[in-house]
Amino acid sequence: MAAYNKPNKEKEWNRLEIKSLTAVVLDDIRRRILTGDFRPGERINESEIALKLGISRSPVREALRVLEGEGLITTLPRKGSFITNISAQDVEELFEIREILECHAIDCIKKRAKKSPDELGALIEEIGRELLKEPDIFTVISGFHFNLVELSNNYRLIELYKILGVSLKRYQLIYHSIKGQRDVSMEHHQAIVDALKRGNYSDIKKLLKRHIRYVEGTVKKQIKEILSDQ
Repeated sequence: MAAYNKPNKEKEWNRLEIKSLTAVVLDDIRRRILTGDFRPGERINESEIALKLGISRSPVREALRVLEGEGLITTLPRKGSFITNISAQDVEELFEIREILECHAIDCIKKRAKKSPDELGALIEEIGRELLKEPDIFTVISGFHFNLVELSNNYRLIELYKILGVSLKRYQLIYHSIKGQRDVSMEHHQAIVDALKRGNYSDIKKLLKRHIRYVEGTVKKQIKEILSDQ
């Protein structure tokens, strides 16, 4: 019979402490990246951050992994972690592709509506409820657009959109960090949901394009301010 091992409370507390510290470090570094305090291309020194905060390197390392997943940091083998470079041209190219993919998703949804209108209607209602439920605006808006593309039932389109999403995330975070954009986003997306419920596909495309181009312009303006301070 295997011996019963009592839980090691000290190890458990250490894990909880690291998790809590990681969240603090993550919020701090993310804020400093999005406000331009950490410059694009700048190297992030794990040891230096840990020393300044008076903590071990483990929470810093965990935070950097999360930030890399968000596209805010790029890690190069044997060189370290760097703030991902940003540019207006990159924004233009990414948002152009985004508009093409999302508008094509609407064409696919229109075809699907003819085959299974009840099923599609239920999914649209669920998207509308999710829009109002989630307090984290970045999470709900990112989820909204992905759910919209998923409604297309086009596997290849969904996979392409996932790949695009990794590159878009940096700029979406910049957009949602700008004061006053929450209300604008909610207004834009509620209008899209209303058009979906009406089945007015030409309106949906117009509203999507309006939103995507608005975000693109806002992000480019913010990037210009960040880069001009360098």
